Amino acid sequence: MRFVLFGAGLLAWTGGLSAQDSLVFCMDGNEVTLDNGSGLVEAGLIREDETAIVTPTAGTYSASVFHSMVGQWGFIGDHDQDGLLLDASGSAPGEDTDAVFVKRFPSAPAGSLGPRDVYLSKEAVTGFLAGFEDGDVFGFQTQGSIDVFVTETQLLGALGQSPTADLDLDAICQSSVGDLFVSFSFDEAAPGGTVADGGFVRIPAAAITYDASDNVAAITVGSAQIIAQEGDVNGWIAASGVKTSVGGDPTTSIDLSALEIDPAGGTFEAPQVPGLFLPNLLFAWSGFSNDGAVLSTAGGGTIASLNGVALGSTVATTGTQVGLTPDSTGLGGLMGMAVIPARPAPLTVENHPTSLITSSTILWSRQETSGAMPGSLVAFFVDIGPTGAGAFAASLTIPGFAGELFGDGTVFVTGLVPADGKGYAGNVVSLPLSFVGATQNLIFQVFDTSAFAFGAPAPVQFL
Repeated sequence: MRFVLFGAGLLAWTGGLSAQDSLVFCMDGNEVTLDNGSGLVEAGLIREDETAIVTPTAGTYSASVFHSMVGQWGFIGDHDQDGLLLDASGSAPGEDTDAVFVKRFPSAPAGSLGPRDVYLSKEAVTGFLAGFEDGDVFGFQTQGSIDVFVTETQLLGALGQSPTADLDLDAICQSSVGDLFVSFSFDEAAPGGTVADGGFVRIPAAAITYDASDNVAAITVGSAQIIAQEGDVNGWIAASGVKTSVGGDPTTSIDLSALEIDPAGGTFEAPQVPGLFLPNLLFAWSGFSNDGAVLSTAGGGTIASLNGVALGSTVATTGTQVGLTPDSTGLGGLMGMAVIPARPAPLTVENHPTSLITSSTILWSRQETSGAMPGSLVAFFVDIGPTGAGAFAASLTIPGFAGELFGDGTVFVTGLVPADGKGYAGNVVSLPLSFVGATQNLIFQVFDTSAFAFGAPAPVQFL
């Protein structure tokens, strides 16, 4: 490996957060972080196929990119073996993100969870090998491949439906005993009736066989149990007193789009199964008047809080509670969420204006990084990327360094830029005209010289 360390006396960073939890989430439309990425375009944009992270604290705080669109391509590579490292310039593999999930059984998540540890479900199958379904819940745990927690086919079986039917997963979470709570994008036939898109079901742990990797190996057919219908969820919303960005009542036409175990604890009685008490859940919904609120089943419906900070308002829920900038009509709803142990935003780099380069593309690229230590010197560098059907960038970890180095280790430094007080930095490079039409790709990366950390990759596909 040929790599030059930048500077001397580099300091390791321990991170020192006093808050207990962070929220990883996705939105139903592109949104802007509250700090606007310090004016950078991609670094301040949370796309609907990306995930964001926010750690609510006293005062003003901003969300940041957690798993970027281009970083997902960097992890999966040419999974569908069509010869393209990136299949699209404006979306991630599988397009929009429909659900966000962390494993809680047999043990709660601990330590500093990164983008590989938080699982997703997607809206489409673009970029994935045949056999992948948009209802699968998966993680990018192994470079160039995916780790599937539960499949769409298994969920169909739990509902008692044919394995050849289609299912759009909308929300999923797991309790500490292994129960799964699941909501869907459309009304679905389920044991005992039909579960509405604004309601959810439970798949009891007793009906689930977990494998050695704590993934679902099998689910008993017809084991799903309707826990709440749309009217029940609307009752919780009304009881919470939450108001929209203009101080009105939320719409009652909802799609329950996010579920998570409430870290505050406690239980609620299942509206559709009297006498059944379950762990309180955080939930969010998509609709034109959600404005990013997160509620809890606690107390018959209350505004949720994280680290003592309310995730909604009884006066006006503007979106600032999840660290996003509201527009004139507020925000849409969270499309997925997971609570993880508190951590800083991961070091991330993204390409602007595009990651697909052709002869008609402006031959410059700005790399925008977020999640750097404020004031740290950030090294921007590039490596030769993989080419060919099924290609993906190898990654390696280096003792004493955080993060991963992607590519073959032959890197070229393109800039040294100090991060601003919010951890953002940008660097512009001219792209080689000779690469257009060639069979060579690039992978842009960053290195935080204070944190001694590599950031997630930002591949470029030349066409």
